[in-house]
Amino acid sequence: MPKKVVQVAAIMLLGLGCGHESAATQQVRSAAAVDLDCDVSMIEFVDDEAMVKRVTGCGRTLTYMSKCNATAGGGQDCRWKAVRDDSNKLN
Repeated sequence: MPKKVVQVAAIMLLGLGCGHESAATQQVRSAAAVDLDCDVSMIEFVDDEAMVKRVTGCGRTLTYMSKCNATAGGGQDCRWKAVRDDSNKLN
């Protein structure tokens, strides 16, 4: 299993202890910790909207958007994906 996948899984498990945060917030915080190479406790939300979340951590910022795909049976599989464009400062 790739190292990044293991890191994300471990961070997500740690985030489950934060019962006061929504599942979306926990998912974005965990993903941002890996993407920004920053401790999860350092991740702060700048903008927190229903489908777009902008976070900052360790001097960098990143925007996440919810992307949904249709699944068999008429359901949806939604995941938070980092937006890779010029508005993000991933130095």
